[in-house]
Amino acid sequence: FLETLDMPDVGAGVVTSACAMDKIMTKYILQAAGIPQVPYVPVLKNQWKENPKQIFDKCEGTLLYPMFIKPANMGSSVGISRAENREELQNALQEAYRYDSRALVEQGIDAREIEVAVLGNDDVRTTLPGEVVKEVAFYDYNAKYIDNTIQMAIPAEIPEEVMQKARDYAKLAYTMLGGSGLSRCDFFLTNKNELFLNEL
Repeated sequence: FLETLDMPDVGAGVVTSACAMDKIMTKYILQAAGIPQVPYVPVLKNQWKENPKQIFDKCEGTLLYPMFIKPANMGSSVGISRAENREELQNALQEAYRYDSRALVEQGIDAREIEVAVLGNDDVRTTLPGEVVKEVAFYDYNAKYIDNTIQMAIPAEIPEEVMQKARDYAKLAYTMLGGSGLSRCDFFLTNKNELFLNEL
């Protein structure tokens, strides 16, 4: 709308915003760039309605429990659930479909949450990574906004090579998506120092 009015604004353009807000589209773009992500299965609502067993078999054949189920186009952990078995997976998909007709099922991993800020247009810069230090296993909407049970460790206490790798991946992801202005890039970091990009 602002572009239509020829008014200056800050942040990503229409295509970038649309792709980055859609978790499935983001996955495809990052995969094409060779950026590591946790294993995932996209699930459309009509596919699930037509043949739930096939969807369960695909998820369980590709991923291990626990799994995280997310609506493709929501933020702030709204509609996200953790599933430990098939019954919970079914309930989690039903919850995700309250918000979107497309859902993303991801492999759950035991990991720290690392964040890198990205700034710029043609000249892209990244910050030192910070870490979301939380007491809860699942960083849901309540933990983020209601209970406020998290703290930030800036910079994150991680090896120098992991820090640099996070910054490099953040810059590449931002560039691949066509980012401009500013963004935050979220990663999972395992105890083996494996990095997986979660989202921008």
